[in-house]
Amino acid sequence: MYKQEKKEKSVVSYAVTASAEEFEAYIQKAYDKTKSKYSVQGFRKGKAPRKVIEQNYGKEIFMEDALLELANETYEKILAENTDLVPVGRPEIEVESLDKNGAKFKIKIAVRPEVKLGAYTGLELEKAKEVVSEKAVEAELSQLQNRQARFVVAQRAAQNGDFVTIDFLGKIDGVPFDGGKAEDYRLELGSNTFIPGFEEQVVGMEIGQKRTINVKFPDDYFNADMKGKAATFDITLTKVEEKELPELNDDFASNVSEFNTLAELKADIEKHLAESVENQNRQKDENTILEAIVKTSEMDIPEVMIQEQLDRVMEDMKMRLSYQGFSMEDYLDMMGSSMDAFRAGQRENAVNSVKTQLVISEIIKKEGLKVEPEELDQKLQEIAEKYGKTLEEYKKTISNNEFNYIANDIIITKLFDFLFKNNTLK
Repeated sequence: MYKQEKKEKSVVSYAVTASAEEFEAYIQKAYDKTKSKYSVQGFRKGKAPRKVIEQNYGKEIFMEDALLELANETYEKILAENTDLVPVGRPEIEVESLDKNGAKFKIKIAVRPEVKLGAYTGLELEKAKEVVSEKAVEAELSQLQNRQARFVVAQRAAQNGDFVTIDFLGKIDGVPFDGGKAEDYRLELGSNTFIPGFEEQVVGMEIGQKRTINVKFPDDYFNADMKGKAATFDITLTKVEEKELPELNDDFASNVSEFNTLAELKADIEKHLAESVENQNRQKDENTILEAIVKTSEMDIPEVMIQEQLDRVMEDMKMRLSYQGFSMEDYLDMMGSSMDAFRAGQRENAVNSVKTQLVISEIIKKEGLKVEPEELDQKLQEIAEKYGKTLEEYKKTISNNEFNYIANDIIITKLFDFLFKNNTLK
């Protein structure tokens, strides 16, 4: 009933034929399964004979369902009889003919592509060499210092760096607009969180002073109705506060940490930054090795794998935006883009991601890397101890997905241990 035709770009095509007699059996199956959906005058729902339904709805009414039934059955048979096939995504059905004489169609199955690995050992690559700078340590200290800042009311004109409290009413063409009004709004001058030109015009205002300022919404403003439009804001300044930072000394260190001296605090900050930089360098080195291997590896990736990766990118983007209170539609509107344009812009990254995943799998397979039961138990034991549980107790609490994630983490660690051992980064 089916025969393999060709394999092209990791898509295997099978020609399927069913005679009129063979296809008739599937049409009857489709009738038996779906007859309850059709209403025919003079018959209770689901009781009308097939010929009567065909007379009322057309002779082809059951053919599409019959085709799907035949295609699904044939697809399962192909997989059962060709165990070397590793499909990715759903099969594609391409109909050639479908009538009283039977059915002819193709089942196109996208399969995991063969990967011809480039060189993955003996490479000489540039090592990431990021180091902790004194500037980075000072920036961390500055953040701690700012968290301990006091705000003191200043009886003077507003300056950059001050926190001011204002009432304002925004208008476009003299008409107030939605979201353009606020009372007791606290704003840091110089933070550039407002429309360009807004904060600069508040500088110099005195407490109790009123002022009308002129601004223009950016051309890329998220609200399409306000992009590029001129606006005025009627402002009343009600309070000016200046920020007083604590002095960086031993007292400061003992107040914000378990350390007694500023030198000890700085040393601890440097230590944690060094650990972070080391992890970042490791990640960069991993990417450098993989990029070099992917670049010289060959594979024909079926389109379905790229589209599925793009789907994952979109879902991840939607989730991250939802945490920020935005929808995907809001984001695309702000960016002046569309769903199709966004997907097209992500395509190259999606292709590289699929290639990288395939290369990783192929190296693991070629080198026979695997997770031994005792290695998995050891990792689970470490995690269980953090939760104050025994190994057996912890095993009962995790899902199959969590279990597989931990096992995958072990095998990926083994992979990169192998790659670092067999390649040179300097």
